[in-house]
Amino acid sequence: MLASLAVWWLTAPALFAAAGAGNPAAPLATWTVTNSVPATNTVTLDEFLNEVAVANLDYAAQRYNVDIARAAVAIAREFPNPNLNLGDGRDLRFHGSQALPEPASVGLDQTIEYFGKRKWRIRTADQAYHAAAATLEDFLRNLKLDAAEAYVTALAAQRALEQQRKSTDYLGQLVAVQKHRFEAGDIGETDLTQSRVDELQSESDLLNAENAAQTAQLALCTFLGRNRGQTTLLLSGGLEGETNAFELGQLIAQALEKRPDLVALRHTRDSAQSGVQFARSSRTPDVDLGVGYTYTTASENDIAPAPHDSMLDVSLSLPLPLWNRNRAEIATARAQAGQAQKQLDSAELKAEVQVRQAYTTYQLMQDRVRKFQGELLKGADDVLAAKRYSYEHGNSTLDDLLLAQSADNDVHQAYNNALADAVNARLELQRAAGL
Repeated sequence: MLASLAVWWLTAPALFAAAGAGNPAAPLATWTVTNSVPATNTVTLDEFLNEVAVANLDYAAQRYNVDIARAAVAIAREFPNPNLNLGDGRDLRFHGSQALPEPASVGLDQTIEYFGKRKWRIRTADQAYHAAAATLEDFLRNLKLDAAEAYVTALAAQRALEQQRKSTDYLGQLVAVQKHRFEAGDIGETDLTQSRVDELQSESDLLNAENAAQTAQLALCTFLGRNRGQTTLLLSGGLEGETNAFELGQLIAQALEKRPDLVALRHTRDSAQSGVQFARSSRTPDVDLGVGYTYTTASENDIAPAPHDSMLDVSLSLPLPLWNRNRAEIATARAQAGQAQKQLDSAELKAEVQVRQAYTTYQLMQDRVRKFQGELLKGADDVLAAKRYSYEHGNSTLDDLLLAQSADNDVHQAYNNALADAVNARLELQRAAGL
């Protein structure tokens, strides 16, 4: 049994490779795939968002939806093509001079649409086009907000890394001083070991901060073009910004009136309602109008001689709506229109709730930042400075110093997080309000 498993283990790769040769999901050898080129550049938030709008691949793909909808409008405006009819007859019984008259004909048939049908078809397609355009605008708006939040996350991670590096550097300097003091006999081995343990722990936190900063920075490249996969973006800017004074009522009114996703849903509803009118107009059948010319050759047949002849004919074809009066299509269109209205009502309700939630979160995040800026940051820095001075002069213990150092680092990291949360809360408020 073990020998059989060993043989299978050795031969399995070759078997799978052979099976993969006929795998329809396998990549084609003719495809050309290239990696992006490494690059480094400094970028501000505005520059980053401008490049997102120009180079983002998902947005480029979404723009085709507008082109497709525009083409659908052009299709809706077109008239039905006429039909060319050609005919030729041959006498299979008699030949030559005894052949009976043989007709040859040419004609045109044109479908004449009921005028209301074309009008509502064009209106339906045009409203769908406006819905696609508004959806694209909403996609770009959310894309830029997502990109801005990713930029803020990366900037916060960069600031957290700088703060952690600052704390680690101080602990490294402290360990160096402790070594000299230990060698001079001023402190015991326990204090030196404790300083070294805190430095190692801080170095571990520094590695985690470096990973978080690098990961967040690389995530920004997913918002850019294909050749940006290996770009190192050096972020420029700060998290501190002016506090905006928003009025809740105006934000809700702005959201309900101008948010692109709600605008798109209103166009979709109007398109569905026009679809009901189009279905109703389709109850009136189209008319096929035809005109033709027939030429019949002369015949010297002994039984039925006939001269050549020419004939012009006009035809009118009108379907009789006896069995299918478009009832099912009308019922379907009405249901779709009702569904579109309910979807709009639901979206408007959710939009108002989102604005209220985002507004509350924004206010709370601003209060949180103000608490840090008021006394908390200064207090932590003052305590750390006092503990350093006191320890250097032998008036406090190492535990007091390390505790103050850790607390100061935690406060500054919490402040960075509070700043990032406040900026993201403002972005989410802008998203909810459609600003």
